[in-house]
Amino acid sequence: MDIAIIGAGPTGLTAGYELAKKGHRVSLFEREERHGRLIDTVRVGDKQLEKFYHHLFTCDTDIIYLIEELKLSSRLCWLSPRNGMYINRALVPFSSPADLFTCRELSPAERFSLALFLLKARLTTDWEKLDHSTAREWIIRHAGEQVYKKVWAPLLHSKFDRDADVISAAWLWSRIKLRSATRKHLLRERLGYMQGTFMMLYDALASKIREFGGSIRCSQMVSRITPHADGSLEVFCGGRSEHFEAVILTSAPSAMLDMELPLPGWYRENIGGIKYKAHICALLELARPLSPYYWITVADMACPFIAVVEHTNLLPIDGYRCHAVYLSRYADEKSDLFLSSDEQLQEQFLNALMRLFPQWDRSTIIKVQVNRARDVQPVIRRGYSRILPPLATPVNNLYLASMAQIYPEDRGQNYAIRMGRRIARLVDSTKSH
Repeated sequence: MDIAIIGAGPTGLTAGYELAKKGHRVSLFEREERHGRLIDTVRVGDKQLEKFYHHLFTCDTDIIYLIEELKLSSRLCWLSPRNGMYINRALVPFSSPADLFTCRELSPAERFSLALFLLKARLTTDWEKLDHSTAREWIIRHAGEQVYKKVWAPLLHSKFDRDADVISAAWLWSRIKLRSATRKHLLRERLGYMQGTFMMLYDALASKIREFGGSIRCSQMVSRITPHADGSLEVFCGGRSEHFEAVILTSAPSAMLDMELPLPGWYRENIGGIKYKAHICALLELARPLSPYYWITVADMACPFIAVVEHTNLLPIDGYRCHAVYLSRYADEKSDLFLSSDEQLQEQFLNALMRLFPQWDRSTIIKVQVNRARDVQPVIRRGYSRILPPLATPVNNLYLASMAQIYPEDRGQNYAIRMGRRIARLVDSTKSH
């Protein structure tokens, strides 16, 4: 079959690789200048580093298997960094569940309530019941108002902005379940990172696709898809068109609304109701370390970022010639924050960093880069299962494979690769019959 895949991020590349292995002719269309999407890199010192932070958990079996299959396991290293939390204007260690019991920024009763809530979440197996509650309702019901205000409200606000109060409890459950699965007992979690960046994996997938006769066309924006009576789909891109027997769309579902597709009203309403948040990530190159922690969760409503990720506290500084720190925030694409200039964002983030670290000296800054991406984080609202779109769309031979369809799990490389494999199996099996 001739198959078009729109989007050459982890899902598109994995689907292309799996289908090309089976002898299908795949053509990937990517609007960016290179494949990889959120895994794209920039130079930091003598090395490349992802524009947006990335790591793996020990339970991310899909991506670990793929790394092994492509004979890249020697590049994957596992580390146990120290983590922290900024809460109640104090920075406290938070590397393992045991740290919760010594967190003086929470009262003994709040610590107990939070620990009990996390334990209940870990033991919960019927997540579908949680689909009917918001995360806010679920937390307050089991941990109390103060635990919600001090810990969870700032995190949900920084992740989902104005939609924080409608996020599904099932989404939060999956995040807690994932993190607990990475630890044994009360030990620190182990995190994985690929030496040479994760782009090594996606470069290898791209090479395999080309080796199997496929193509990856970067800087190519698909403007329209037209179905025909014979079941083929005409893809319009760059002033020309081509016919394919199947098309896989890996972007946000709402992208279909701009493609003049004959979609039924109920389907348009469903995918039109799926919102995404954009991601803002400032990458700082510092002459000196900022903290002893790799990941600092920022539970502070006044702070413009949700996390401080000091990459060089996960990996040695060798080669980077600096201490690399990410400041991360999600926001509405039309918000003042996302639409601010790089200079405005930089100043806002650095001022907040000074409040978190009063002893930090701005003179240690070597370089700051501000990176942004649209349609990154699906907004998983209460009752999301009712609008969860299937992989097969109402248009014959047109398929949708996005991060909005992995519910209740949250987005990430592992689930993107799992989705790529899943859609490849569906398309191959459908066409085989």
